[in-house]
Amino acid sequence: MRQYTLIILHKLEDSFGYYDVNSGRQFNVIKTRPYPHEICLDPARKNIYIAEMGVRGIESEGPGGHTVAVYDIKSGNLVSVIDTGIYDRPHGITSSGNRLFVTSESTKNLLIYNLLTEDLICPVYLGQECAHMVTVSPDGKTAYTANIWSNNITAVNIEQCRVINHIPVPERPEGMVFSPNEKLIYCVCREAGCVAIIDRKRAEMTHKIETGNGPVRIAISPDGYTLYIPLFHSAAVQFADTRTRKVISTMQVGPHPAGICISPDSKIIFISCEEENMVYAISAETCEIINRIETGAGADAMVCLFTSEK
Repeated sequence: MRQYTLIILHKLEDSFGYYDVNSGRQFNVIKTRPYPHEICLDPARKNIYIAEMGVRGIESEGPGGHTVAVYDIKSGNLVSVIDTGIYDRPHGITSSGNRLFVTSESTKNLLIYNLLTEDLICPVYLGQECAHMVTVSPDGKTAYTANIWSNNITAVNIEQCRVINHIPVPERPEGMVFSPNEKLIYCVCREAGCVAIIDRKRAEMTHKIETGNGPVRIAISPDGYTLYIPLFHSAAVQFADTRTRKVISTMQVGPHPAGICISPDSKIIFISCEEENMVYAISAETCEIINRIETGAGADAMVCLFTSEK
């Protein structure tokens, strides 16, 4: 059996842990600044980037944090700290090419950094309320932010550092994923109970998939036929068919499933349950739970590696 390592943020105890997926054993834990929310790797898979939002959630009062911590993936040692300065409450984070993208929820900006020098290339003012998650098109030309309180997605031209347009979607957009052909974006809308399907060329929502209560994040199978959707309000994960645009299966997990990631070979889906301090490992082939991994408090965002990468 292939060996995997899962890196999990413990949002409620200000740390992240390394876990052996097969045994469920935690073999390293590292402290962070308060309330680490999202995590990504650089394209070379050498470093870990963690957005330290500094408050528990978007409804929390206070200025929050203003740092992105950078760790060496093998040793877990802190490499550097990117200070976002006046652009506080960093949340959504992803990398593409030689750039790092970070949302600043409170200031309505998308920050674009040089991944190698860690210098800020430009802040892009979105003018939308609560820029939460960010993703970048596979061609590396366009970034998209999901703006929770504005109920839309903003497209940003990366080279020109400018907003292209705002695309209306149903209530509370959060996680996003691209179709394999790059033509569509699937965006979960948490309070609307659906997945919005956005045609990128037309820059509009063309269809939707009705889901259970509280879809919060999303992942897609390599063939593009299956969506994996944790339901934050329903203690469940759903599987939806992109061809029929219908949910085909629902599986119960622990309370408040908040995070999702897929193993590098796409064989295992991981669902983190924030209130249970548990991650469920699910076979993509059989859609059965193959392991439960006990975690630190507030299991949230994750990345999975082959253990050989570690």
